[in-house]
Amino acid sequence: MTTEEHPLFGKTTAALGVMLAILAVPYLSPRMVKYRVALMPWEHRPAETATTNDPSGAAAQPILTNGEQKLKASANEATVSNALPTSSAEQTPPPDPALLAKTKGSLAIEDPTGHVMDAFCESLAKTDAKADAGAGEPAVTRILHYGDSVITSDYISGTMRRKFQTRFGDSGHGFILAANAWEWYFHNDVAHWASEGFTANRITGPLTQDGAYGLGGVTFHAEGGAQANFGTAANGEYGKKVSRFDIYYLEQPAGGDGVILFGGKSERFTTRGEKKVSRIKSFTVPDGEAKITLKSWGNGDLRLFGVALERDQAGVVYDALGANGARIRLWEAMNEAHWKDQMELRKPALVVLQFGTNESEDPSLDMNVYEKSLRTVVGRLKNAAPMASILIAAPLDRAEKSESGALKTKPVILKLIASQRKIAKEEGVAFWDTFTAMGGEGTMGKWVKASPQLASWDFTHPTPAGAEVLGTLFFDALMASYEAHAATRK
Repeated sequence: MTTEEHPLFGKTTAALGVMLAILAVPYLSPRMVKYRVALMPWEHRPAETATTNDPSGAAAQPILTNGEQKLKASANEATVSNALPTSSAEQTPPPDPALLAKTKGSLAIEDPTGHVMDAFCESLAKTDAKADAGAGEPAVTRILHYGDSVITSDYISGTMRRKFQTRFGDSGHGFILAANAWEWYFHNDVAHWASEGFTANRITGPLTQDGAYGLGGVTFHAEGGAQANFGTAANGEYGKKVSRFDIYYLEQPAGGDGVILFGGKSERFTTRGEKKVSRIKSFTVPDGEAKITLKSWGNGDLRLFGVALERDQAGVVYDALGANGARIRLWEAMNEAHWKDQMELRKPALVVLQFGTNESEDPSLDMNVYEKSLRTVVGRLKNAAPMASILIAAPLDRAEKSESGALKTKPVILKLIASQRKIAKEEGVAFWDTFTAMGGEGTMGKWVKASPQLASWDFTHPTPAGAEVLGTLFFDALMASYEAHAATRK
């Protein structure tokens, strides 16, 4: 008599068990992150932060080509694992003060002249008073935050957007790229989806010949039929209203047509003109929850930069303009006249530059060359946005293992911060020491082991909980500048 084998204990089940066991091995050690099948959004494979092992650093340069990066279809979908809390009640409290070392609450913005932050503070004062900005327009304060992968994922910037809008009013989510230009591009509190049919040129490569990368460092070309959706958040208490969609595009002699679809209606517009000029196509909707579809109609090259969600009321707009793998020197590729055109259309009150993490990976970083690039970009930005306050924010702490296995701060981080503080003082722009505010040397090693975990095991990126801490520290620092400015004018 033979015993019939139970189906749950057959060869198929055994094989499946072996396969799952093999797939689980890379998750047992942070050193094996590059072998993992899937990563959390704040985890990055080594290749994403270390772009080259070439001692000359030449391989880290973006590649100039005649083509574009072909993009896959993508969707901006918030989940528990990669988004900030959906309500203020769920926000993670700050860690023990000991983790923040010498700070208590936050660290002050360094203003070398005592007036660098005036443009930002005065704009915020008008917003606070719900005053008129002129020509019948509401007082809106726009903040542009440039950075690398930390800002690409909208963690720190997402926290700051929520805090500013809770305190001063919600004037809309702000600028979103036309499509997903990087794997980790994500924005909290907004709905965004793009089909296939978009190609892109980016400041991180492949480059474009004319240097016109738009506000966010990416220029998109849309084939006929390519489309993208932009709308308010479906869940949570943030990002629930919009009254205007501003489409940023390049007018050009061979420009194509686009179509805006909303509520069963459509509006067609052309991007064709006598010369290359930065333009905005505005589309208004009733203030509240709304979504539009932007579609390429053909008839030429539809060259898009992104869409800004705004509201016609006093408040704050916070643009997260992160680029994966970005270094400050890559922004030298931006056409100066084009950048000025973009800034004149956007009208920021504050522009933040937060780079340094990827520079810390360069194997032979020359600090003199780095300082020259930083000085060049700051100078061009001052010319592009003369009415805005400009602030350099230091990179986060970054850890590496010593010979004994202890986690310590990478020495190059300290050199980068010293150079940034020096250039900020010499160029007359503000500086905020993110590194010291979060706790100084050794903080990243502590944050990885904290509960809740505040940093990823790549010793570089914060978790959403860590980003809440950092965003709160930066917000408090900016608020301290605002309150001190207000006190002198009473």
